[in-house]
Amino acid sequence: MKLYYAPGACSLSDHIALIEAGLDFDVEAVDLHTKRTASGADYLRINPRGYVPALAFDDGQVLTENIAVLDWIAGQKPSLQPSGPLGRARQLEMLSFIESDIHHAFKPMWHDSSEAEKRKAAESVAGHMRFAATQMRGEYLFGSRLSAADCFLFVMLRWAEKFGVVVPDVLLRLQWRMTQRPAVEDAIRREEGKTPVRARPDAQVTENPREHRFERAIHDTALAAAYYREQDGDLAFIHTEVPSEFSGEGIGTELARGAFDILRESRRRAILVCPFMTYFYSKHPEYADVVAG
Repeated sequence: MKLYYAPGACSLSDHIALIEAGLDFDVEAVDLHTKRTASGADYLRINPRGYVPALAFDDGQVLTENIAVLDWIAGQKPSLQPSGPLGRARQLEMLSFIESDIHHAFKPMWHDSSEAEKRKAAESVAGHMRFAATQMRGEYLFGSRLSAADCFLFVMLRWAEKFGVVVPDVLLRLQWRMTQRPAVEDAIRREEGKTPVRARPDAQVTENPREHRFERAIHDTALAAAYYREQDGDLAFIHTEVPSEFSGEGIGTELARGAFDILRESRRRAILVCPFMTYFYSKHPEYADVVAG
């Protein structure tokens, strides 16, 4: 069988689940704009709706819709769904929530929407993520074992990070835990051509006055830093730096949040010169008491 996917799309969840299930499959990328596959085939002849995922079986049948594909994969590997008489139903319940609420709420962010529409969408996503956090029953959604729903939620968490949406710490830990899994590493490497770097999920943001920066340790020899200069008693943030190999893990957002929290506790204010800090604040107006001007 073959999975048709688009890098960065929700089809990554199916890719991960297929590997976790130990199934034998091929993959082929789809250009969602031209509707052509990597081999030059007309994707609309495979899936007339034109979006991913699509799972093509050896007998010619094609299964589409993310919930259906993930449910089918979990059916081949029962450990990918909760146990008990309502196990499958509970997973379908969660998959439906992720699809209809979280996934759908991201739509304005992916399209040419107004800033007001994007802010409203971010607020909606954040609210849905808060609800998802209340459903965690352990290290994963349904306890100590990975489910197909975790694969889908992981992709949504990557999107939240991409668009600067704050999610509860319990979901950040889930996102980090997922990146530790070989199946996730393999799927991302095949789709994006890079291996995700594993950063520490529990590092604290600290201030280093001698170097005029706030720091967030990432790994044994790497850190993220927000540099500042003192200006009339306030701190002007001039540059934020996260090593490129750690991009996509929410470290910049954690650094900014931690720096602003420290300023709030010490009754200092920030002057925003750095574009990243300016962007972070535009998404987090709750720090208005910290920002000067």
